[in-house]
Amino acid sequence: MFCLKKRNLVYVLSLLLTVGPLAACTSNHNEAPNDWKVSKEEREVQESTNEIEKAMAEDNWDLSSTFNYSVEYKNGEEGSYEIVGNKDTVGFTGPFPIIAKDDQKYFWFYFGKENIYNKPVEVKAIKKGTKKPVNIVSGPSTFFEDAAVSPGSVNMPSNLTFPSTGVWKILVYIDGQLYEKIVVEAV
Repeated sequence: MFCLKKRNLVYVLSLLLTVGPLAACTSNHNEAPNDWKVSKEEREVQESTNEIEKAMAEDNWDLSSTFNYSVEYKNGEEGSYEIVGNKDTVGFTGPFPIIAKDDQKYFWFYFGKENIYNKPVEVKAIKKGTKKPVNIVSGPSTFFEDAAVSPGSVNMPSNLTFPSTGVWKILVYIDGQLYEKIVVEAV
């Protein structure tokens, strides 16, 4: 009987010595990714905050320029759009003046040289005198070939809503990177 108890004791001890370190390793293994994930999320928030602070720190709150953009439609007719933004990067057209709290359809035009088809686009805005950005776009969030107004153009239709009157700095992100800033006034 003593041999049987001794053998059971040896068995239990070896089981504890085997399972104990495995449990400790498993526990530590599960904690590391969560720590990494939190720090990655904090890093992303910090990067976004730095970009927003950089945009806010710039004294340039002058309204962005407007220009006419001529197009030839697929049917051969010609047309023109009044665009606010930068004729070398990105701009948009729609009902002007921009009316605060009024959800309106706008057309974004991309004038850059890179292929940005189907890359995610995010549009935020910061009101002058504030620090918190807001999302102002609803609808599709990519430039796609089928939405071309004319052959060779890169476009994105969307709805914009500015929550209140004032001067707003629009931050346009393409594929996660701040691409352009456009300053407009909502009345």
